Amino acid sequence: RGGKWIVFDDRKAIEALAEKLAPFIDSGEIASAKYWNADPSAINVYCLDRDRGKVRAILKEAGARYVLVWEYDYALGKNLLRPLTFAYSWFSKFRTILASYGLAGSMRLLKDVLSQRRDE
Repeated sequence: RGGKWIVFDDRKAIEALAEKLAPFIDSGEIASAKYWNADPSAINVYCLDRDRGKVRAILKEAGARYVLVWEYDYALGKNLLRPLTFAYSWFSKFRTILASYGLAGSMRLLKDVLSQRRDE
């Protein structure tokens, strides 16, 4: 099974972290990563469950300062086994979106996402 580490910070710190992770992605030690390029920002660093500890150590060594949340991809049942971590992860995501877009922008984003789902 695979999942992701989620790190939240300001945009400059996330961009610097992404640059430091590039050699690990190129070498295959980290499967992949993507980041939210607003401010505040977040980066998702993907790996297999068995590599989770190693990737967390790489993140800390590369300068991940704030929230490191582990979340399984496509495994709601496994995420719910850790309800506090899972709730904190979602709270942090919403907080980042709200801080980036403001209340009105966040509501527009939610409306756009919901209307796209209806159209599918």
